[in-house]
Amino acid sequence: MRRAARGALAATACTVVLATGLAACGTVKQLTAAEKVSDAFGKITDGKTLKAELSFGATADEIIAFDKLASAKGDNLDRKTAELMAELKISVAVSADKPLKDLDSFKNAQSGADPLNSLGQDPGFDVAYALAGKSGKSYAELRWVDGNFYLKADVDGVAQLAGEDAGELKDAASAFPKVIQDAVAGKWVEVEGKALKDLAEQATKAAGSKAGGASAAPSVDPKVASGLVNTVKDVLSRNVTFEDKGKQDGAEHIYVSAPAKALADDLLKSVKPVLKDIPGMEKLPGSAPTDIPDKKVGLDVFIKDGSVSAISLDLAQLDSKLPADAHLPVKVTFSKDAAEAPKAPDGATKFAMADFEQIVTSMMGSKAGGKIGGGSTAAALTDAQLKELTAKGIPEAQIKLLNQSGMTYEQIKQLLGATS
Repeated sequence: MRRAARGALAATACTVVLATGLAACGTVKQLTAAEKVSDAFGKITDGKTLKAELSFGATADEIIAFDKLASAKGDNLDRKTAELMAELKISVAVSADKPLKDLDSFKNAQSGADPLNSLGQDPGFDVAYALAGKSGKSYAELRWVDGNFYLKADVDGVAQLAGEDAGELKDAASAFPKVIQDAVAGKWVEVEGKALKDLAEQATKAAGSKAGGASAAPSVDPKVASGLVNTVKDVLSRNVTFEDKGKQDGAEHIYVSAPAKALADDLLKSVKPVLKDIPGMEKLPGSAPTDIPDKKVGLDVFIKDGSVSAISLDLAQLDSKLPADAHLPVKVTFSKDAAEAPKAPDGATKFAMADFEQIVTSMMGSKAGGKIGGGSTAAALTDAQLKELTAKGIPEAQIKLLNQSGMTYEQIKQLLGATS
């Protein structure tokens, strides 16, 4: 049950990626059902907004029934956990000042380039993630609006999902800056894009210093990336089949399926030569893992107004050891016109660089066993001592802050030696 639940996001995401790849694959046009799916996924990004929601398409009773079939005796889910699983949904909403398909990040994804390099560079592009209950309860939200991050979390609710108690975390928050206390209290916190960039630069500089100099991030030749995309499309066109199931609840229903092990084997066999010169890919296996079921697996695609409105995948089919009557569907719904553009929340507490320095100081002081801010004094660091300590990759401002908080040169040296 746990394995199936953990695989829900990955399996569904892969399904969307495969189907999206088919949207640009001309080799499937000879099939009417395939053409409908291809066009429907192609149109999903033709608007300026889009919202997708992932959830289990099962009740608590159905989840419990599946768990009894999938789990060992004595390791079954309790009803409370099953009710939480049935209630939860993960959503992502995106908005732009032009059709999403025209954004550089979406274009790069289709051409084989790395979309992460351009995702934050599209002007007017905003995104929001949310973990919530179907009843409306919000557990956590993350937004990227106008180049700034906004975060809010129900600490008690998230802890409950993990089967933990948030009491200790709440008690510890009192030793940190107000921004952390507000975050733990469930208030909105804002991290400006510039502050985030400064933090990333400091982290990169520190990592480069510790490693003896930062090295350039590996990149993939655009020709290799493009060849990989074309290879995957070719494999999909050989293995994937489409079956028109008619109408269901006002939507066109098409079943997309493929022999799981044969598809995986074909993919690995085809992409291995393309990726042979990519570092880390030389050990890519030539055949699929043995736990992939040697049978056809598929998903249901629903289309309204020419665009995909939902997809549903039964996770039970991914485990060949489960009986035929075992079912655990996950569902992703898509909406374009009804999607609301992410907005910056009012009254968010801003996270500043000074807060970061105070957090680092508090954490380091705790690790060293010292009492930060307790009124203790220490001799000011000499220029030589400061130079020696900053050579370990910690910014000078943070070294001085530790010293001003009461830590001596020897204490700071010991601390940095323990954290490096």
